[in-house]
Amino acid sequence: MEPPYEPAPEAGPESVCPIPTAGTSWRDSPWRCAAVAIVSTGLLGTALMALSIGHYGSYGGVLFCLSPGISACLAVLLHEWARPSDGGSMWPVTKAVVGVLAVLCSLLCLFSLHLEGLICIAMALPVALVMALLGAALGTLLVQLTGKSRPLPMLMSILVLYPAAQQYEASHPAPVVPRLIVTQLAVDAPPARVWAVLTRPVQYPAATGWFRAGVVYPTRTALVRDSATGRRALACRYSQGLARLPVIAWQPGRQLTFAVPPADMPAPMRELSPYPHIHAPHLHGYFQVDSGTFRLRPLPGGRTLLEARTVYRHRIGPRPYWQLWSDYLLDAMHQRVLATLKAEAEATPQTLAVARHD
Repeated sequence: MEPPYEPAPEAGPESVCPIPTAGTSWRDSPWRCAAVAIVSTGLLGTALMALSIGHYGSYGGVLFCLSPGISACLAVLLHEWARPSDGGSMWPVTKAVVGVLAVLCSLLCLFSLHLEGLICIAMALPVALVMALLGAALGTLLVQLTGKSRPLPMLMSILVLYPAAQQYEASHPAPVVPRLIVTQLAVDAPPARVWAVLTRPVQYPAATGWFRAGVVYPTRTALVRDSATGRRALACRYSQGLARLPVIAWQPGRQLTFAVPPADMPAPMRELSPYPHIHAPHLHGYFQVDSGTFRLRPLPGGRTLLEARTVYRHRIGPRPYWQLWSDYLLDAMHQRVLATLKAEAEATPQTLAVARHD
């Protein structure tokens, strides 16, 4: 006799056989997606910057504005396209962080490839970060308008448009306009004593701040005469070498002006880098000082208004931004020189006599 039929018990979750799954993909993790987006677009940004620097020798808006903006925009697009669909919406601050890190990755690669030093990267960082935020905002807007579109069409457009924009900028440079920087300092000494200090050898103090980091500065000056022509010149020893600057205006007790021939102009800075040789193109010919002037004006009470004036030109863009740096550094150099002259002129005549004897 057959036993009565009993239905089989329902299989519980623990009795279900697991279904084999494929290996974990980098797209399964939002963090891996972010890392891939940052590194890949950072390398692309490095390639674009290297094209501008190495091939075109151009330091303008395309290099400092367009390339970081492109890197940040593509980083956001790639991250949004690659991240898992169930990962939730990405916060705007996250997109901004991804874009900024992509630009920082580009700058780090430039430093690692010996193309730039720490000083130039530090100076370029503010404008690069602003453009990274703008690029991330553009990438966010594109994601909202088009959804998770593939970034490949955007990448192909960039590979065509970026060299075209760089070629146009290099072939249509903006006119170079001379710029004047004036720094004044009141000295508690008559003009005759200040002039005596100005026309004798002067040793300047040790460097600090940006000058210690590598920006060029004078360490010693002295007036000399050419034995053949009898013309005066200012022998200036810079942190980057010695320059002989011809005096082109000489009014005793009032004004001394010297020219700065391009051949005698030292490099504006020494790149701060662990690598022994960094020769970025912008160190030669992109920044030029035309002339320097010392002016003395008498003030009431036997005092003197000592003035330093420098006329310079530069071909680095965006110029309004880089002029902030060049104006600041030239004014800081003026302050160092004028403060030294002031201290020596305000010393007692006996101290000055001892200094001359030494």
